[in-house]
Parts: sequence; C-alpha cells; structure tokens
Amino acid sequence: MNECDRQLLARAMEGAANAILITDCNGHIKWANPAFCMLSGYSLAELLGKTPALLKSGGQDQDFYARLWSTVLSGTPWQGELLERARDGSLYRVNQVITPLLDAQGRVSQLLAIQHSFTQTDQERSRVRFEAEHDPLTRLPNRRLLFERLQQATQASDQNGVPLALMFIDLDKFKPVNDAFGHAYGDKLLVAVAGRLLGGVRRSDLVARLSGDEFVVVLTTPHQSSDLDAMAKSLVRRIARPYRIDGRTCTISASIGLARYPDHGRSPDELLAAADTAMYQVKERGGNGQKMAACGSSG
Repeated sequence: MNECDRQLLARAMEGAANAILITDCNGHIKWANPAFCMLSGYSLAELLGKTPALLKSGGQDQDFYARLWSTVLSGTPWQGELLERARDGSLYRVNQVITPLLDAQGRVSQLLAIQHSFTQTDQERSRVRFEAEHDPLTRLPNRRLLFERLQQATQASDQNGVPLALMFIDLDKFKPVNDAFGHAYGDKLLVAVAGRLLGGVRRSDLVARLSGDEFVVVLTTPHQSSDLDAMAKSLVRRIARPYRIDGRTCTISASIGLARYPDHGRSPDELLAAADTAMYQVKERGGNGQKMAACGSSG
C-alpha cells in the first residue's frame, strides 16, 4: 500500500459514520474514531490504554466475553450484539464485528472492532415517525395521527360503552392578523394558541392541528353535555386573552363546534363533520362561542 492509499484509508476510518476501535491483542485501546467517541461519550484521551471493559453494562456475562475472546484470538472474526454503557451511564445497543489483524508471522497483533448502533437507528426511526405524525409548526398531532387516534377511540367506545366527544375549533379573523403583521407573526400566534389549548384540557385529551387555523380536541373519557359546554367556554375565554408577540399585542377569538359519539356520528368523518357544522353556526352568529351539534346533523 502506497502513502496515498494509507492517507485515504486513514481519512475513511476517521470520517466513518460507524464507530471504529482498534486494540492490541490484549485488548488495550490504541485508536478510536470520532464516531466511537461520540457514541461512548469518552474522549480519545480517556480511551487510550484502557480496554473495552470500560463500557461493560452487565448485559453480558463472563462466559459471553470468554467465547468472544476465544474466537478472535484464534484468528476468526466475531460478530454479535452488545449492550454497552456510555460515559454518562446511559445504555446503548450495538451490533459489533471484531476482525483480528495478523502480523507477518500470522499471529493476532491487533483487533479491529466496528460497531453499528441500534439505539441510534431506533432513535432515528422514532424521529421520522414523529415528523410524519405531527405538525411541524405547533408539534401537535397532525391530521393523519388525529384520524388514527380517533378511529381507535371510536372502536374503544364501541367496546366499552364509554362516550367519546370532540371539539372542532376555528380561529375567528385570523387572516387579518396574519396579513397585518406577517406570516411569521401568524405562525407564532398559532403556536401560542396551541399552547393555550394544551393548557386548557386534561392530559388524557388529544389536541391536534387539522390545518391552517383549525384545531381539534378529542375527549376520550366520559363527559356530560354540561361539562363539555363548560370546557368549551373555558377554551373560548383562554383563546380570547390578548397575545403579546414580538412586541405587538393582538387579540383573536375562536368558534367551537361540539359533537359526541355516537350521537352525532358513527365514524370519525361523520363526527368531525357534525362538529364542523356546529362550529360554522357559531361563526354565522359572530364567533367567539361554542355550540353542540344537533342530533342527525352528520347526515
């Protein structure tokens, strides 16, 4: 291998996304790439001269490590899963391949370990799923997740007989505020409204952003009509309080339509349509209020 090839190999190992570790035949660490340091939480200076036992989590017993060492010291590569402990005490799972490196006499001189983190993969999957199911602005569940949860809630209601209700919320005269102060201001206003909605319901309730300035609250525990009306009135008052954003104060209001399952709809679509109709009836009388859907209003 010429010098150019050696430099290329060094850059590749240094910049690899997978964690890479090199030890001597006794397991003392000679080198680790930045990805290994990031995954383990240890700096290279803290790792040099130590052994991978530094990362032991207790997830593998002594027989496990005995078989591992017997394999690699015989000159045979080893592959398997490990549960490791990072410097901060957190645990992470890796798939590790250990390849023995032989000297000119065919004896094991170094061990090359390459790790692929399952924990990072799981975290990435969780992030992608979250992004797919949540509104990027308010971080509330989006339409897709709303319908999924609403379908689950209607099925649960059918099985256990517990009533289900929802609120369809539309902001009054949001567009003039958005036009007057700009879209950035309008976005911050929507985030503020989302925060007030979350603060005005119970932890068991679901607050979602349907689209634009439309929100939906799914109430998955029993409510009397009077309780629903009182909660809706409370949310109307919360939303109507002045907002102070970027040095400017504005006020908006909300129209809320209420619907109960199965009285006002036998499916998520029917239930939302009934609440939507009730919400528009509030808007027609000036907004800033709430109304229960009429039985049979979904069609």
